[in-house]
Parts: sequence; structure tokens; C-alpha cells
Amino acid sequence: MPVSILHVGLPLAHPKIPVADRPTLVTRLAALQQAMRDAGYDYEIVQLDPDSGLDGFKERLRLKPCDGVLIGGGVASDSEMTYFMELIVDAVHEAAPRAKIMFHSHAVSVRTTVERWFPQPAIEG
Repeated sequence: MPVSILHVGLPLAHPKIPVADRPTLVTRLAALQQAMRDAGYDYEIVQLDPDSGLDGFKERLRLKPCDGVLIGGGVASDSEMTYFMELIVDAVHEAAPRAKIMFHSHAVSVRTTVERWFPQPAIEG
């Protein structure tokens, strides 16, 4: 069974994300998800809105536990998002206490961030 990673980020329509950057981000996130899956991870990107609460996120973690939750750079690298990041961490602790929590910064790749905790799995095929 592959290592499952849930990558959490802001919705692309969030005011923090410049409108001009959104099409590029759609392409980059799709490519990232595919690259991580090609590397052998069960990799899913979810978007959470700070104004919508985290009940749905917690329910998702309970229904489909994961090995790790990666908090994306749009949240982890923005000091104005600190409280939201703390809420995400608390939700993971509550709903998926065994999951590793990772923080992505733009200093290293997402893959490097994930591989600190979960070395590249063997690809079955």
C-alpha cells in the first residue's frame, strides 16, 4: 500500500492568491500531484478556506486516514496564516493522530519535504 499524503492549501479563488497567478498554479499543482503519484505516493491536494471551518477536513481524515499531511507554502510561509495553520495542525492531531505533519516552504521542493519523513517508495509495476 503506497504512502498516502494529503497536501493542504488555500482555494485558488482565495484573495491571497493573485488572480493572474491562478492559471499557472492550476497547471503546477496538477503536475505536482502527478509527479508525486508517479514517484509512488498516494498524493492528494485539498483546498481549505480559512473562513469555512475544518469540520469537512476532519471528517475526511477520519474516513480516509493518511500517513502525512503537508501544509503548503501559501499557508505555512505566510505569517498572516499562522492561526489557520495552527487550526489545521490541531485538526490533524484530533482526527489523524498518527499522521506526520509537514510544512512546505519554497526553500525546498515538495518532494524533498515529503521524503524527509517518507523516503521514495518502491514503485510497483
